[in-house]
Amino acid sequence: MSKLAAEAGLLRLAAATRQDLEANGRTIATGKAHGPHPRRVATWFLPVVTHALKGGVRTVFMLAEHFSKTWGTLNVLVLCPINGRDVDTAPLARSLKRHFPELEFVLCVHRTGKDELAEVPASDFAVCTLWTTAYVLMRYNNTHAKYYLMQDFEPSFYAAGSVSGVIEQTYRFGFSCLANTPGVGERYLRYSDDVVSFKPGVDRVVFHPDPAKFRPGQPAKLVFYGRPSNARNCFSLGAETLAALKRRMGTGIAIQSVGEAWSPADYGLEGVVDNLGLLDSLEDVATLYRSADIGLVFMMTPHPSYQPLEYMASGCVVATNINESNAWLLTDQNALLLEPLPELAAERIEGLLRDPGRWFALRGEGLKTVRDLDWSDAFSVVSNRIAGI
Repeated sequence: MSKLAAEAGLLRLAAATRQDLEANGRTIATGKAHGPHPRRVATWFLPVVTHALKGGVRTVFMLAEHFSKTWGTLNVLVLCPINGRDVDTAPLARSLKRHFPELEFVLCVHRTGKDELAEVPASDFAVCTLWTTAYVLMRYNNTHAKYYLMQDFEPSFYAAGSVSGVIEQTYRFGFSCLANTPGVGERYLRYSDDVVSFKPGVDRVVFHPDPAKFRPGQPAKLVFYGRPSNARNCFSLGAETLAALKRRMGTGIAIQSVGEAWSPADYGLEGVVDNLGLLDSLEDVATLYRSADIGLVFMMTPHPSYQPLEYMASGCVVATNINESNAWLLTDQNALLLEPLPELAAERIEGLLRDPGRWFALRGEGLKTVRDLDWSDAFSVVSNRIAGI
């Protein structure tokens, strides 16, 4: 498929008529005029996923389970395939029951162009979770209130152009924004002041440090969040940095990558990186991070990703790019902030690994940082907003 054909396919997902926009505006205005809404039934519009712990959807299901536990909410989870085909919901249902046992839910599938939204029942409030689902929520008016769970600035996922434009338009639909991190919330403020931001937590039962570790190992160990498929994770920048680091340190550094399946030989990293791909469980991820001295992750969008939190909680020093949107979390006091220049980044990583005192100080500040981040606080921010408190 050509790039233009793929772009045209994405643009077709941005289906909106003047009548759609007007009906959406009326629903939002009516809901706000009536004040706080009930919370018995919540509708969530989701991309197609098969595993409950995958990426940002884990945050969705954590929130939904919290609503069930707190309010007795039934969560209608609507999968929205971009190709209009049917979806087997059984794998996700099994995963949800395993990982979120207190979540009250039903699953259904929305297929654009077939009985448009007729299969989605009425709800007290509805939430979109990705730009494609924002267009579905815009056309869904059998609800009292509409929310946008914004977990990053998604126009940045694409080059400036047609697709980024239709994504940016979703922030003008009038939904109340629930922003995952202050940096993401600041971006939404460009379009509306109807936004609350929460700071994500980290499971410190799973992610915890090795109390006997006081200095980098010999050889030192670096873990890299390597995802060639995600432009915002700057895989090429990471690859060049790691190659430079290996040239500098040789057998003094062992480098492992995690997050996605790929072959080091395909990227000139054979003998440089051992790619572990996708690990089987969060416990396996935590064990890996706990064994590492430095965790490298690049992120060029306003959300830092969860890797820095998990690295810190595991006693692994974070190395990441300078990004002003993430200064609420990452500073020179608790992380190694890198210029996006491979040779210089490699030099700074080597310098830290050869300075045990500084490494230990950054590790300690990282542990202090995550000590103040708890999911219960995030749940309270979101729950209070939805409850109208």
